[in-house]
Amino acid sequence: MDCPEGPAPTFAPPPELPKLPTEELRTKLPRVPTGGRVDESEVRRTLAALDLDPRIRTEVEADGGRVGVLLSVKGDHFGPQDCLLARVVPGATEVWVPPRIQRMPGEGGCSVANALDPAPAPH
Repeated sequence: MDCPEGPAPTFAPPPELPKLPTEELRTKLPRVPTGGRVDESEVRRTLAALDLDPRIRTEVEADGGRVGVLLSVKGDHFGPQDCLLARVVPGATEVWVPPRIQRMPGEGGCSVANALDPAPAPH
């Protein structure tokens, strides 16, 4: 097959993905004292007040006196997923990005379940 005449097609770069608010989430999530009670609605209000880019998917789940949070951005389905996990429990509020291997497609690291019960670090 012959190549078409003219210059090779060019494409604009893909749109820039929104940044996940790691430090903002870390500072604004509620701190519950040991022996206290985690309020899921307070966590949801905190997330709503962050005024997140609509392309950031948010999941919140309460389980057994703790609340897990997932913030994620849809990726290219080949590289690691861009996600941020948080867990609010009495005595500790944690925010982290799972290891790269756990963020690969099909690995399940970017899930609210992983926020509630973090998978062990890869070998």
